[in-house]
Amino acid sequence: MEDTWGIPGPTFLAIYAALIVLPLVIGLLWTIAVKLGRKAPRAAVSGPQPTVYELAYLAGGPDRVVDAAIAALVDRGTLRVSSSKKLQLAGPEPADAIERAVAKAAKPGHNSTTRGIRDRLRMSGPMQALAQNLEARGLVVANRAPQIRRVVFFLYLAVLVLGVVRLIAGISADRPVGFLIPLLIAATFATLVARAVKNKRSGPRPTSDGNRILGRANADLARERKRGIPNAPAMGGAAGGAMLGGAAVAVALGGLAFYPDEELSAALIPPPISGGFGGGSSGGGGGSTCSSGSSCGGGGSSCGGGGGCGG
Repeated sequence: MEDTWGIPGPTFLAIYAALIVLPLVIGLLWTIAVKLGRKAPRAAVSGPQPTVYELAYLAGGPDRVVDAAIAALVDRGTLRVSSSKKLQLAGPEPADAIERAVAKAAKPGHNSTTRGIRDRLRMSGPMQALAQNLEARGLVVANRAPQIRRVVFFLYLAVLVLGVVRLIAGISADRPVGFLIPLLIAATFATLVARAVKNKRSGPRPTSDGNRILGRANADLARERKRGIPNAPAMGGAAGGAMLGGAAVAVALGGLAFYPDEELSAALIPPPISGGFGGGSSGGGGGSTCSSGSSCGGGGSSCGGGGGCGG
């Protein structure tokens, strides 16, 4: 009786056991290589002073960038918040790329809650351009963890499929497959774990230089607050090229809880969600609107020879 696929059962079992371990080894080695690469000498930080949205990315990644842009637009009256906690465009589209993307996401027909806009803009062109600029200037290191996790998951998925196909082929050929089943269980468990890890969201990784710049900005803002000017511009400049001031800086560094208007802050902060990540939706649109300064309503056998138990 010929062996399934011409590979004896014990030989296949040994190969399959190695394949179950291989994705984990690849992931670990890849992670180590990335970490060693980060320790390599870097060029000196260059470029202009970070904008408020670059600071926001350093402090909290893409979601914080969106929050800071929302704060700036609400503060200027370009966006308003409905009683159903949806953002509505109330003025002309701004010139800054990040702000324009946020304004477009607040148009009717979209999930224009804070969480919905975050989800839409997280991998948008302007957001990727912002991250690439920070990386080129030595303020952020590329986070390879999500890519590594995806590769490990698909490798485990391939190993699982291979084992299932071998099991079916072995049963069809009336070959013993008893010892293959525990390995298939292990492969299934590993695939499920890899899938769960793949879906974990990872934040940005500022370099030491990025953390220094972020620390200085936080110190500047703290000094302004201590002087009794909680929302004064931390640094001068205009949108798109230099620092913004007011609510945008406060939110960029501290999150939406730092928005100066408490009722608007509560309306803008997305409610917590249980289990997993992703966009949530809020109730229907419409309702009353509010802007900065106003209030917001709402709400065993043995294996031998060519016969093996691996099919």
